[in-house]
Amino acid sequence: MKNWDVFISYLRLPVFMRLLIIGTIMIVIFGTLIHFVEPATFRHVFDGIWWAIVTAATIGYGDMVPKTVAGKIVAISLILLGTGVITTYFASLSAAAVAKESALSNGQLRYMQKGHIIIVGWNERAREVIAKLSEYTPPVRCVIIDATLNELPVPFKNVHFLKGNPRYDDVLHKANATEAQMILITANQHKSEADADKDSILTLLAVKGIHPSIYAIVEILTETERE
Repeated sequence: MKNWDVFISYLRLPVFMRLLIIGTIMIVIFGTLIHFVEPATFRHVFDGIWWAIVTAATIGYGDMVPKTVAGKIVAISLILLGTGVITTYFASLSAAAVAKESALSNGQLRYMQKGHIIIVGWNERAREVIAKLSEYTPPVRCVIIDATLNELPVPFKNVHFLKGNPRYDDVLHKANATEAQMILITANQHKSEADADKDSILTLLAVKGIHPSIYAIVEILTETERE
């Protein structure tokens, strides 16, 4: 049962992590094997591992090479198996990095840090607030939540963008609202005053539902709602 649990945990790892594990095991096995097959050339297991890494990575320094037929068979096996694994690993790693960068730019990446300020909606007031917060040393970390934007609207490194409706719990959890110190809810300028205020109040209720003690500033447009 323990072995099965370990296997399931392995399958849940990202692809590049699984490939890294397989590649590491393969390098150690072939490095150890070549040491026992040709102890005169590869005097230590570390020498064998060094050779296996250089061979699998297609670098080929040529400082240590198999001399016997058995050693050359081991080398051929490593080239056929190890090179494919190593190449696939680096390709997967590059793909994961590109996917993460795309998710970050498009507002799909979850925010993981704590003590930040959440800003709901994007307008000139939000831009001015972020510009001021970015002048602090260190800059105050901010998370923008907006459903109309398609990418991060400002170049500041302390700003994280999430695309979505802030009234939904899953969006607030992606913004790590439970660990935020403050939320600023701006009015939606594309709606009537009454509808914009309704959205702002619903957003406030949603965030208070998952983080009751969060400090909130809400922009209200209609006089009746202010009272």
